[in-house]
Amino acid sequence: MLGIYVGYFLIVNEGQALADDYLGGMFKPMNTPLFAAIGFAALMAATGCGSAEQGTTNEPAGSGQTFYGSVIELDGATDAVGLRAALAENGRAQVRFQGEVTATCAKKGCWMDVASGEDTVFVRFQDYGFFVPTEGAEGKRTVMEGEAFFDTITVDMLKHYAEDAGESEEVIEAITEPELRLAFTATGVMIED
Repeated sequence: MLGIYVGYFLIVNEGQALADDYLGGMFKPMNTPLFAAIGFAALMAATGCGSAEQGTTNEPAGSGQTFYGSVIELDGATDAVGLRAALAENGRAQVRFQGEVTATCAKKGCWMDVASGEDTVFVRFQDYGFFVPTEGAEGKRTVMEGEAFFDTITVDMLKHYAEDAGESEEVIEAITEPELRLAFTATGVMIED
């Protein structure tokens, strides 16, 4: 990383000299250290934005639980019946929800289906900021925290999700209608091992 910053200063100073020669001294009155400092700050901000923690998990020692995204409290999680009751008021609710993982995105782990009672809830992760395992989570208990809502999934998105799940071409082509689903945007997820 240090090499990038050193290289940046060499390029800025080299570029300043080249621009100065090419544009007939137009840059001489400018304060090169000021522009270098501004550029350096921008470079630091840009390289710091892609956090390495995006795909990391937190696992308390010996707990048998793995957390993705924010580490959340597990007490007070509701099931699908409680979720529907919370949504009855205004169609959206901040809740802690629990169920059993039935499927995850096989390509990246960017979504999962969670069964609870008679319902299957389609779960995505806030700002695409974390992912769950692409395999091996099926059948495991999960608790998640975030926003529940009803969502109409378009035919194109349903086909995309079916493709992600590894469905056959026949199954994908049979999708012809949008679907109203119970959906969830999670800020944190726990999956039991």
